[in-house]
Parts: sequence; structure tokens; C-alpha cells
Amino acid sequence: MQCLMERLSRWRKENPSGGYLLLLLVTWCAVQSLTRLVMLLSSAGVASLGPIDLVKVFGLGLVYDVGAGFFFLFLPALYLLVPQHFLSVRIHRWGLAALTLFLNVFQIFCAVALYLYWQEFHTNFNFIAVDYLVYTQEMLQQIVQSFPLGIILPAIFAVAAVITWGQAHFLPTSFPWSGRRTLALLCILFVLPAAVVRGTSSDWRTHLTENRYNNELAGNGPYEFVHAFFANELDYRTFYQTADSTAAHDRLRQMLAAPNVTFADGETTLRDVRNENALTGRKPNVVIITVESLSASFCGAFGAEDSLTPYLDELTKESFAFYNMYATGTRTVRGLEAITLAVPPTPGQSILRRPNNEDLSSLGEAFRQNGYARDFLYGGYGYFDNMNAFFESNGYTIKDRTSIPSEEVIQETVWGVADETLFTQVLRSLDEHAAAGEPAFEMVMTTSNHRPFTFPEDRVDGAQGTREGAVLYTDWAIHDFLERAKQQPWFDNTVFVIVADHQAGVAGKTALPVDKYRIPCIVYAPGLIQPGSTDRLVSQMDLGPTLLGMLGLSYRTSWLGRDIFETPESEDRAFISTYQSLGLVKGDDLVVLTPDEAVAASRIDDWETSDYTKEEVPTDLGEEAVSWYQEASDLFKSGLLKNR
Repeated sequence: MQCLMERLSRWRKENPSGGYLLLLLVTWCAVQSLTRLVMLLSSAGVASLGPIDLVKVFGLGLVYDVGAGFFFLFLPALYLLVPQHFLSVRIHRWGLAALTLFLNVFQIFCAVALYLYWQEFHTNFNFIAVDYLVYTQEMLQQIVQSFPLGIILPAIFAVAAVITWGQAHFLPTSFPWSGRRTLALLCILFVLPAAVVRGTSSDWRTHLTENRYNNELAGNGPYEFVHAFFANELDYRTFYQTADSTAAHDRLRQMLAAPNVTFADGETTLRDVRNENALTGRKPNVVIITVESLSASFCGAFGAEDSLTPYLDELTKESFAFYNMYATGTRTVRGLEAITLAVPPTPGQSILRRPNNEDLSSLGEAFRQNGYARDFLYGGYGYFDNMNAFFESNGYTIKDRTSIPSEEVIQETVWGVADETLFTQVLRSLDEHAAAGEPAFEMVMTTSNHRPFTFPEDRVDGAQGTREGAVLYTDWAIHDFLERAKQQPWFDNTVFVIVADHQAGVAGKTALPVDKYRIPCIVYAPGLIQPGSTDRLVSQMDLGPTLLGMLGLSYRTSWLGRDIFETPESEDRAFISTYQSLGLVKGDDLVVLTPDEAVAASRIDDWETSDYTKEEVPTDLGEEAVSWYQEASDLFKSGLLKNR
């Protein structure tokens, strides 16, 4: 070891530029490994601490760190190509010291950002981080509102300055021009990064261990961010297991068949759905309140031991409750996609964010066929996540933050106004439609239960800036809204649906922890729909068809959701996903499709803790999962989900 150190020291003296770059690479890897360790310790209760798993995590993590480190060395290697005769050694050293400080600030900033991201999402950087970067204003304002930047930013700079001071005496003392030196630097600039791009894959960590936390920890934050930037939309047929197109389509049509369904042709999913008018010819207003991050685990009526929703718990007793509904994804756009388009989640981006998403068979279109006006109401600026463009191009009238008078804004965050202010706009919209003598469908998206978790004072006992306080306030705001609605003449002819877009957190030991997708959903309509409940397994994408069945409204559609009350209980299923892993839950089985063309299955031993046992993929269930997801992707791409 001593001999090796002596040789290394001699080599550094003979090759000052190489020694400097090696020091930067070692520092980079050390910071990344330390960040990985801190995140591991913060998740010690759920991550695996077994010696073999830890070796895998830190070993593969080091591989990613070195690969990303070659890109980290690009700027200093480029600078070292400047020959000495252009600048004095002193100026060279000062310039290199400034660049070194910049790089250290960058890497410490990345480490802090990744740690904070981990605390929020329990995952390495992924396409969500990329999306947030696209919406820079919202991201920056959320950070300002959520974190003590007056402490964090100076601390980052101070740590970077200390590291730079420690590296200062390793700065090169000469900058000679030589062919060998230039070739080595050009290799660092181009050959090694190119080799990393061609020779590494983010998928290496996907099945590294049995614990999803450990697999995420093995990644390198900047590496994963760049990977997500280029891979946030996945072509199903390129990356996933496929089936014969005709067989998959025939299977899908069989799964969509029902006593009240008549297919319009022999080729597509276009069909007429005939529902008996359960409300004797009435067409009530329909208000769907999609609540930001309302986990079932917050609600006492849905099994929470410490309920944060006292009002919703009582309201559930007067409503029809779906106790076993599962969100399709982990983001708002996925929830809106499922409810509005009644389709399984396709890999990569939500359809709300994709091209050619106009004039689709939607819930709004089904209401239009029944003479309804359609509105999308949002407390924030709906350009975020392309919501305004999507809903407007599908026949909705947009009423977002730009429509809300400033004098009515009690409190707001970067994501939107307080929920009570949003609900005031809903009341106004229903008044306008009532005056025009037309039934209205109001699609409402709330924002208060979102970081930074602030809300108007003196509403609830919950603390500002906490998830608990925000949920209590959301519950209060819904109560306040319905109490105000009861004073309106149209109240007795209105159906209120309260459903979550997704759970507050979806982290678990497995890639798709089923307990992290269960969401509350109730239909409140005194005098119109009898209170009751069902424990049947329901997908979020089945809400629209099931609701239209409860209302007795007929329609023509191409969507893939179905009315659960027209479907045998033996066919109940749910879809859960991340942007890459696509899951089908049926009975006690979970089948997962991943972008390496793999299909895996597990037996769900405990739904509340997502304890699974691996099993062979049941043939029929594997084929069914592929059929649902392949057809959803194919139908959208071919335009067959559009209105016809």
C-alpha cells in the first residue's frame, strides 16, 4: 500500500493536470456516496440494511458515480487545454480555483436537492423532477415557500468553499502544451463520456435487490436526471412484452362487453352504452372534486386510525362510498387522465402531456351528449402540466387562476389559491349554468393539500406547513363548500363526487406497493342517490362509466373503463403504475410489466402492508395485463380513442 501511495504521489507530481482531475473525480464520488449513505440512514426503517444488499447498492452506485463523474470533469478538462503562453500561471490558477469552487457548489447543491427530493418522493431523480424543472417558476416558488433557503444556500457555499480550500494545493503549477497531454484531455472530454452513454443503463438497478428503496439508492442523482430527461416517454411496443394484435384486441372487446353495451362495429372499442334513467328523466348537475393527494390512510371512514378528515368521515355515512378504489398513478395528471379518459396508464407521460390528445372520448364528451355544459376549474395556473390546453381541446370551458378576481383571494401558494376560494368559483359557475337553464358538469382540481402546505389562518387546529394541517384544512374547505351549496336552489339537483387524484406518498419496499394506491371516493347526492357502499375492487378509470350508470345517462364512447355494476365481480381489476412499471391487480394477484419486456407476478399476502410473495405468472392474467396496456397504447396512437 505504501509503495502504491508513493507511486501515486510521484505520478501526480509528474502529471499535475491528471492529478487534479483525479482529485476532482474522487471528491465527486465521495460526495455522491456520502449522499447515498445519508439517504439510506433516513430510510433505515424501510430500506434493506443487509450486508449483501449494501454492497450491491454502494458498488453499483460507485459505477454510476464514476460514469457521471466523467461528465463532471468536462469543464476543467476543457480549461486545461488552454496552453500556458495564453495566460500567466497565476491567472490560470485563479481561474481554475474559481471553476473548482463552481463545481463544488454544483455537486453539493445536487446532493442537497437529491436529499430533499428523496424526502418528498422516496425515489431518485426521475421524470417528475424533469417536469418540475420545465415549470421553473412553480418549482422555484415552491422551494422558496417550503425550505429555509437563507440557511441552506449559504451552507452549500460554505461547504463548497471548504472543499475547494482543501483542494487548492493540488491545482496544477504549470500548463504545458504537449501532444500526449492534449490526447489525454480529449479522451476525458469525448471518449469516456461517449463510452458512458453507450455502455451504461439506468435499468441495471431495477432488479438489483428485492427492496425498491435500495434499488433507487444505487442510482446517481445527476445521471438519473439526465436519463429521465431523455426517457420520460416510452413506446409500449419498443420496451414492453407484446401480444398478437388481433388476439389482444379481441380479448379487450370481450372484457368491455356488458349487457348494456352494443359495439358500433366489429373492429374497434366504439360502443353505445345504454343506461336506464334511474333518476326518472332528471339531469342533475355533477361536480367531481378531485382532491390533491388525499390518501385513504388520512380518512377514518376508509380505515385510518388517526383520522384527519372528520367531516368527510361523517359525509361518507350519507353517501355512496367506494371503499376499495385504486388510483392508476402517482401524479395529478394521471388521476385526471383516469377520471376524464377512462384509460389505463400508458408508459411515460400522461396523455394530458402528449401530442394529439384533442377530441378524445372523455367524460366531458359523454355529458355533452346528454346536453351538459362542461367546465374545468383549477385554483392554479392551468398551463402547468398542459391541463388548460388538454381540457379546452376536449370541449371544457377553462376557469383557472386567471379567472379568479384578486379581491377574492384569501391566501395562495405557487400551486394555487386556497381551496375555499376555488369552491367559491364553483358556486358561481353553477349559479351561471342554473340561470341559463342547463345542467352542468364541473371538473374541479384542488391544490391546498400540496407542499408548502399553507392555508388561511383560523380555519383548523393543524399547523401551517405540515401535511396534517393541509389535510385538515382540505376537509374543512369541502365542508364549508357543501354548507354554502345547500343554500342554493340547485343543490337538490346536484351530485357531488369527492375523489383523490392519487395518494400523498407511493414509496414502499416494492416498485408497486398496492396499499399506496388506495384512494377515497364517495358520491354525495341527497334525494338522488341512496347512501350505501361497495367493497368491490375498482379502478379510478372506472369512476366515469360507473357514475354515468348510477345517473342513468346513456352515451357513445371508445374509452376502456367500464361500469362495475354491469360487470361480474369476478372480473374486477385495478391498474397501478409508475411511469415505467405497469401493474394489473386482480383477485390477490399483481402482474407487473416492465420496460425490459419482462412480466412478473406476485401474490398479495397483505393488502395493508403490500407484503408479496413471488409466483409464476398466471397465463391468463399475464395475457390480460398485456392486452389492456398494449391496446391502450395502440388505440391512443392510432387515434381510435377520439370522438367518432
